[in-house]
Amino acid sequence: MFLRKKYITILAHILLWASLGFIFIANTPLMLGIIFPKEYWIKQSVMFLLLIGLYYLNSGILVPGLLYRQKPVKFIVLHIIIITLLLLGGLIYDNWTHLSEGIAQSINDKFEGKLLIKLRGLKIDTTLLLTSCLLVGLSTSISITRLWQRDLLKSQQLVQKQLDSELSFLKAQIHPHFFFNTLNNIYALTFIDIESSRASLHKLSRMMRYLLYETQSNRTSLQKEIDFVKDYIELMQLRVNRHTLIKFEEPGIIAEKSIAPMILLPFVENAFKHGIHSVNESSILIKIRQDKDLLILEVENTLFARREQDIDDGGIGLSNTRRRLDLIYAEQYRLVCGPDEDKYSVRLELEL
Repeated sequence: MFLRKKYITILAHILLWASLGFIFIANTPLMLGIIFPKEYWIKQSVMFLLLIGLYYLNSGILVPGLLYRQKPVKFIVLHIIIITLLLLGGLIYDNWTHLSEGIAQSINDKFEGKLLIKLRGLKIDTTLLLTSCLLVGLSTSISITRLWQRDLLKSQQLVQKQLDSELSFLKAQIHPHFFFNTLNNIYALTFIDIESSRASLHKLSRMMRYLLYETQSNRTSLQKEIDFVKDYIELMQLRVNRHTLIKFEEPGIIAEKSIAPMILLPFVENAFKHGIHSVNESSILIKIRQDKDLLILEVENTLFARREQDIDDGGIGLSNTRRRLDLIYAEQYRLVCGPDEDKYSVRLELEL
């Protein structure tokens, strides 16, 4: 693909110079139907080659080295010098070869040579002057645009690199946080029910496989993410007391979409962390719905006064999840969470 683009660029340059060369060198003689002297062809050919050199000198060195580095005065002065030298060289050649007289003999009396203007008694080749200015302006515009695109690409790559680094860092923080809580739960369960602890370890191993293989990239399937959340809820149900009611509603039919891994779990984990009381009645309601490209997560748990501040702080997992949502989905999500009387609710709407 890169080679094809390179060849297309080279071909475009060749076609451009061929067209400009025809106009600059051969257009006038062919249009008038007059045979110009050989000195004319030599001059126009040499000058055209010098103009090509000026184009690439300006595009490759002068624009990035002077104009793009905020040195416009040097840039302008240098171009005035170069174009003046070209005009002077053409004038010297004209006088040395008597080109004007040669052309005058080849055309009708009503033509006085090429398009000429007089400046302080000197005959200035306005065709060369205008062509030089045109090529300088063209090469400057193209070079500036290319440099802007290059800098924009570098900036985008830098932002993407920073994004990838932040996401890796955030996921690395979430995983230990999750395992720390879960392993503590299983450890406590081993003193009460060995069979339940074995079932918990089995579910945890399945969840670990998800973390090992599905979080290597920044996307996973929606079905796997929901299954992961479901495993977590079932694992947590093994340790809750009889005073806690847990209700989970999952979508009946899932239209397969991609989603950032571990983006839903922290909200569910937060409900279990703050919504369960050892003595008082408590409840946790978790709903996951899908409406075409919109995924809706609703989490509601009992709010205990002494834990309200802890919930607002969010913990490591929840605060990092907010950051991940900002990085990955930007304007494609809506998160509303906070206390409502004796409940703490979370509603996440995510455009997949």
